[in-house]
Amino acid sequence: MLRIKRGLLFFWALWLSIVFTSNIADGLKALKVLPDTWPFASGNYLFMVKVTNIYSTPESMVAILFSSVVIWEGLGAFLFWRSFREFHGVNGSGLTTAYTAFGVSLALWTAFVIADEIFVAYKTYSSLEEGHMGIFALQLISLLVLRLLPDESVKSDSL
Repeated sequence: MLRIKRGLLFFWALWLSIVFTSNIADGLKALKVLPDTWPFASGNYLFMVKVTNIYSTPESMVAILFSSVVIWEGLGAFLFWRSFREFHGVNGSGLTTAYTAFGVSLALWTAFVIADEIFVAYKTYSSLEEGHMGIFALQLISLLVLRLLPDESVKSDSL
């Protein structure tokens, strides 16, 4: 079970690193550092411009929001990598780092769900809030697996 737990930490570290990197690339495209034809970019910057347009949000504010999200994702990825490196079971070292990584990441997805509501994004982009809620739920399940399943396989007596 310890391998599964460390595998979950590895998965979230890798996944969040990819999300972070694709958003960095998208930000660089918005800044015209990378060409518009650059293939590896999330498209989230222009998406945020569209979603926040309901309140005529200035693009400078969208840039600040987007940058904040990217920094948050980078912090989450870093914390998951650190947790993957340090986690050696619930009774070993690294549990606190795992809690911190999940806490930072769960807070990010909570912020997205709240933003979906504020910008009424769920009406225009129906799967948006569901996606954010889904990631939140998967991370919460991962945290429960990490904490509640035994670290080692439990050998039971055969009947």
